[in-house]
Amino acid sequence: MALRRYSWQWISAVVVGLAAAAPASTNAADESARDGASAAAEQYLTQSRNATLRACNEQNIRLPADFLKWVSTDRDARRAIYGSWSDPLRSLLALRALEIDLGAATVRDRSKQLALAFAVQAGQLRRRDASRWNDGDREGAVEVLPDVSPRKPLVLRIPTWAPKDGVQAPNENRSVHDEVIAFLDSLPEIEVEMLVDQWPPLEYDDKGIAKPRGGPTQEKKLVRRRPVGADVIASAQLQQAFNKWMAAHGHPDVRIDCGDRVVFWLSTAAVNDEARRASIRAAHELFHDAYRATGRMPAERDPPPTQSESMAWFLRNDAHDFGANAGARGWPRFPIDAPWPLLLTLAEDDQPLREREEIWAKFREDGTARTYGEYIGDIAQQFDMQSARRVSPFPFSYGSIQMMWKDGGVCGTMGNIGARTHRILGEPSSTAGQPGHCALVVLQRDTANGRFSWVGEQYATGGDEVTTVHSRWDLDGKGMMRKVAFHQSVAWGLSADREGWLDAMVLASAMRAGSGGQGSNERARSAKSKLLNAALERSPYALAAVAYAIDAAQDADAVRAAERAFAERAKERMSASDFACMQSAVQSLVQERLQSLGPAAENSAR
Repeated sequence: MALRRYSWQWISAVVVGLAAAAPASTNAADESARDGASAAAEQYLTQSRNATLRACNEQNIRLPADFLKWVSTDRDARRAIYGSWSDPLRSLLALRALEIDLGAATVRDRSKQLALAFAVQAGQLRRRDASRWNDGDREGAVEVLPDVSPRKPLVLRIPTWAPKDGVQAPNENRSVHDEVIAFLDSLPEIEVEMLVDQWPPLEYDDKGIAKPRGGPTQEKKLVRRRPVGADVIASAQLQQAFNKWMAAHGHPDVRIDCGDRVVFWLSTAAVNDEARRASIRAAHELFHDAYRATGRMPAERDPPPTQSESMAWFLRNDAHDFGANAGARGWPRFPIDAPWPLLLTLAEDDQPLREREEIWAKFREDGTARTYGEYIGDIAQQFDMQSARRVSPFPFSYGSIQMMWKDGGVCGTMGNIGARTHRILGEPSSTAGQPGHCALVVLQRDTANGRFSWVGEQYATGGDEVTTVHSRWDLDGKGMMRKVAFHQSVAWGLSADREGWLDAMVLASAMRAGSGGQGSNERARSAKSKLLNAALERSPYALAAVAYAIDAAQDADAVRAAERAFAERAKERMSASDFACMQSAVQSLVQERLQSLGPAAENSAR
């Protein structure tokens, strides 16, 4: 991501209004500080806007004048695009791409906050493929400018997939994969012990409206069905029959030897015999590849949706009329018009639309919202064995929430099922790590006072203080996974004073833009100190500004000065519990910086 950097002289100019002597009256002093902070923020926004438009011209990118005017004059759009931590050029182009696909009325008016969340999120690097596991995974990310070429408005279409029946090739032209499927199709039905969902009966109120129904319980039952690859892996007898079939049909070298019930549909024990495990792994790959090659499973996982597709999907769902069932569904689960920084995990969600749609359809039809799956024990630590125990025809690929439901897992799978389901239902959420455990956090709004807060689910080894959110905290430009307190600073700050927090965000970006000085010049240090104070005056929850100040500090005294600046301005302006939480985040930043400065700095700070 391209960082905006300006000289310390520019920073000094930005805060010249902040250096003026404060009037004698406290109220007047507060008003003067706010005016100075606003002036500093506006000057930074202007500089950022001009630099972004120059970049457009340099790359021969032409944007409509009315669009640029709107971004420059709408206070929310101006701060999000030109004043956030994200790359302003990519964010600007992403916002225009959304407008091309979804229409100006949607982006500029009806769904502005969600559009800004998607635009700012686009300023981060994008993955090529949908995430297979925990949130915040940016492996394989690419830096591509959003497409702003003219095109027709987007028509949202959910991809479909249907399995193929039978073996298509004639006998003389069958591949190994064809013969694997032909063998399975030749087998009679068998009885298999499986876990079956048992739903409680529906109950209705006096008006005939269905009451909220609890989730299903799972019971073991014998089920008759056609054999699948997992059944062959589980049965020595079927393995012998398979080997004979393959030899008789021209493939004597294709053999499997997985033992008897070493791995089976309900097994939970890990496989410690490495030779046996290798044999089972090879058998799984054979059946899995055969299912994909013959159309019994998708050849690959669906691609992630475009930003426009994802936003259109969320808006379609938000507009759904549940009628009398809205209360039972708890709909809407989260306000889609919440301030854009609170919607970023929705914008970040890259689950393919077909996967999302199946979960949404179940919720829409009968209220099903499963946030937990089948806990399967030690075998879950061996992904190859976990996959082998239930390999079978399936309409979704590995990495999907549906496959997690089918195969089960341990805490990582449960956290992923929970976080993904919450996001599908429009609730910002992320997986989160605890010592030796994976959980999740969900953003909620207190209906009594309107306050937003991140709430933990599936916690096991501690509370928020030991929980690291996997969705990255990008506000300090580092994109690190941070403790819950950092994310609370956004939720609580916007709840306490939305405008103040967003202004503080801009001032923090101004600090970051001038970070090239690294405090080597006294005037630069003084300017940055004024920016930090201004940001904290606008919002004591401005952790990004504190983070920039601490990161720029070149000695322990400067680190502690930034820590004191936070404490002096925050302690009296937030509750004791909020202050304790925010102070824990600041102290972690202090310790990180002191360690990076070396032992001398750590010793002098004691």
